[in-house]
Amino acid sequence: MMAQSTINEAAIQNIMTRCSIRTFKQQPVEEGKIDTLVRAGMAAPTSRDMQPWHFVVIKDAAAREKYAATNSRHGDKIRQTPLIIIVCGDTTRMQPGEDRDFWIEDCSAASENILLAAHALGLGAVWTSVYPEMRKVKAFEKNLNLPANLIPLNSIMIGYPDEPADVKDKWDENKITWWK
Repeated sequence: MMAQSTINEAAIQNIMTRCSIRTFKQQPVEEGKIDTLVRAGMAAPTSRDMQPWHFVVIKDAAAREKYAATNSRHGDKIRQTPLIIIVCGDTTRMQPGEDRDFWIEDCSAASENILLAAHALGLGAVWTSVYPEMRKVKAFEKNLNLPANLIPLNSIMIGYPDEPADVKDKWDENKITWWK
């Protein structure tokens, strides 16, 4: 059994070395890994335990083609991506009133969990934004036939990396205020 300090170090190392990967080998992602990725997303913290997320999993070529039609700039990359998870907010599970927009934070936390899980599983991934660009949201709704209760927040492209990792040290002391 691994010592707790080794587990802690592995978790921190995973966070510090995760980076965006945009080019993937033409190798499918195994079903067990897809299940782990979605479970990791659902393990995210959520305001008032509303769990307003819904995941659209795209893995076959015909579905990727429909998704590529929503994005003329990255269409070729999308067609070559073995797995895409679109993280959506489900309006039927959002808080009422002025607290409604907590879905964005909840789904963002789920997205980060998916990105970190992908890295831990030896996969590469990149988050591509959708919401709040309504042009993109409408294209997703139309081309992917999303039900009216789903709002696409982002799309996470996932696969086995076919490019070197470009890990960046983003530490910047100037972005911290130490209150005393």
